[in-house]
Amino acid sequence: MPVLRRAHRVFSLPLVLAGCSVAACGSPPPAATVAAKPAPAAASKEKPIDVSPVPAPPGLVVLGRVNKPDAIVSAVGAWTRLPLPSGADLVRSIADDAVAAVVDLSQPIDAAVTVGLSRRGVDPVYAFSVAVKSYDQARAKLGESHRLIAGENGQYKVEGLGKRRPPRAAIAPGGRGSSGPDDDEDDDSDGDGEGCVLAPAAEGARLVCGESAALESLVPYLSRTMPRERWTSDVHVEVRPEPVRAPLQELRASLPILARSLLGSQSPAVRELVDASLGEVMDIVNDAQKLTVDAQIADTGLVATTRFELQSTSSVFARLLTTDRGDAPPAAFWRLPGETDLAFFGRGSDPKLLDHPRELLANLMLEATSSFGLPDAEQKAIKDLVADRMLALFTSGPGVYGKGVDQAALDKAFAHLKTVKPTDLAGEAEARLRLGTQIVGWHLYQVNEPIAKVGPILKDWPVLWNRPAFAKWAKTMSTAPTLPRMRIAPVPAGVTLPKETVHLEITIPREDIVDYGAGPSAMAVPPPPGSLDSGLRAPAKRGSAPVAKPPAPKKIALKPAVVHVFAIPDGAATWLGVGLDAKLVAEKAAASLASAPDAKSLGKAAGMEALREGKVNSGGFATLRGLMVVTALTNDPERSPFSSIPSLPHKGLVPFVFTGRAEGPSASARAGSSVGSLRVSRAVIEDIVKLVMSH
Repeated sequence: MPVLRRAHRVFSLPLVLAGCSVAACGSPPPAATVAAKPAPAAASKEKPIDVSPVPAPPGLVVLGRVNKPDAIVSAVGAWTRLPLPSGADLVRSIADDAVAAVVDLSQPIDAAVTVGLSRRGVDPVYAFSVAVKSYDQARAKLGESHRLIAGENGQYKVEGLGKRRPPRAAIAPGGRGSSGPDDDEDDDSDGDGEGCVLAPAAEGARLVCGESAALESLVPYLSRTMPRERWTSDVHVEVRPEPVRAPLQELRASLPILARSLLGSQSPAVRELVDASLGEVMDIVNDAQKLTVDAQIADTGLVATTRFELQSTSSVFARLLTTDRGDAPPAAFWRLPGETDLAFFGRGSDPKLLDHPRELLANLMLEATSSFGLPDAEQKAIKDLVADRMLALFTSGPGVYGKGVDQAALDKAFAHLKTVKPTDLAGEAEARLRLGTQIVGWHLYQVNEPIAKVGPILKDWPVLWNRPAFAKWAKTMSTAPTLPRMRIAPVPAGVTLPKETVHLEITIPREDIVDYGAGPSAMAVPPPPGSLDSGLRAPAKRGSAPVAKPPAPKKIALKPAVVHVFAIPDGAATWLGVGLDAKLVAEKAAASLASAPDAKSLGKAAGMEALREGKVNSGGFATLRGLMVVTALTNDPERSPFSSIPSLPHKGLVPFVFTGRAEGPSASARAGSSVGSLRVSRAVIEDIVKLVMSH
């Protein structure tokens, strides 16, 4: 691997291990004095070295800083409890002793990316810089093993630390990296490739490395301007969209045409959706002023903050982000069950903002059903039920979502699957359905609408499904021998729910299993005629013992899967519950009602302090166990990540918390800002490290 690319990886290692990006600053050591080399008396006086700041280079889109990489490596070592190498050892592993002897990883590492325009489109180039302990020492030490080429303003190009692209003659015609007759502008004779420059800096000196095309403009910026910047975080990244706005606007007219050609569709509804989606993306870029990411990294964990500053709000996305309805989390959020493993809430925004997206989806739905031959009356019924009524439930105001599992039932189902014999096809199928039921667990979402509006929506689904015209059409569209069934069912026995509760039951048939018997010829499906398997048995020779007739295949019917959907009134709002275990969903919904005892609610759980601090527009949390539960249903349960959860130091139960809030207009954000935060404790990181190392 080329030295420069390996150096880029090592200088980024503290950031990668911490789960962040490029970054932030601190207060670097006092500037080292750059002494000009005395000139002979007869010679003219040397020009003083200029370390004054320079403007940001044209096309600057990303800049970042990692402050005190050595300290970050130390924190990561504490998280992982592994003896990580020092910064000098990391540098030595990818460069040489000369470089390791001169760089100073107690000071910040800075990086920048610029973009330029060419026939190929937008071309990004990068460079990064690392402080050296002394300008004179670095020049002397690097000069011992590398050729130094003097440049302007005290700079020295260090040969042998970068990568040059192969010359044109060394590339096979038509091979990877080959150039055509129109690529003269990319000729490598101009020094195209990668390199490093030792440059006097605003504070001491820095070694700046990157693509040769970027060094001319980025060396002054990374050595003379960036060191003067002061950020208080350990990691800092800025994304500035200004340089890409003009190129994107030039492409705005052609992108929808290109996207539709790639999709291969002439559908008016698809065209309208593609055009609107790409227009929204362009509007977001135009609205954005700057995106910053800051992170604090310590032994106790990681705290990351994002700030999306907006100069306008022409996009729907920007208007949603800047709707300031900040307040404490809704009371319904704290009433979720205490064993909830993933939850979030939103304070809502103006419902009219989502009218057009809903209209686009409705048009797409109508066009799709029409193309499949659904009668006009049924098309209108679907649009009314799905687009006009059902989707509107989730855009009418605040919402609260939570999910979880019955851990004891899940563990029992997981253990049972591991005991099923490979030849027991029906037993394995039933065990997987049982496990899948517990993996799905329970899901609750509170909508800001009364049961009088929500209940009829659930009741109208079986009415639509069982309409003769719709049922006839559904049969023509399905190859399954039996279609799903829908009905309004009673509430599960043993659970007390309000009398207005509506329970929709959706029964989904499963295909029969064909068992060909045990033994060497057993298989789950018959071999196709003429296949290798169908010709394995040679005909019996005359006089030989008769060949045993294989057992006749046997069809085994499987139980259907049943999806349960509940609408449960809770004052002026309604809980929607979904799951494959009706009683489990009903019990969790009953426990979340405002009238239910709160002794075992989420409000009594620990680790939610960040959600109680100040007013927020949205927030939530997740646990490692809740995210990994889906991996339990794998072909090899013993090796699934879920099987390692019980062995983790904190069992994957500690939450990591995220929040979002809107801020009003400011000097740097004329249209307001959206601020997000993520808090990951050391306990969560220790569980993640152990899980990764065990797989």
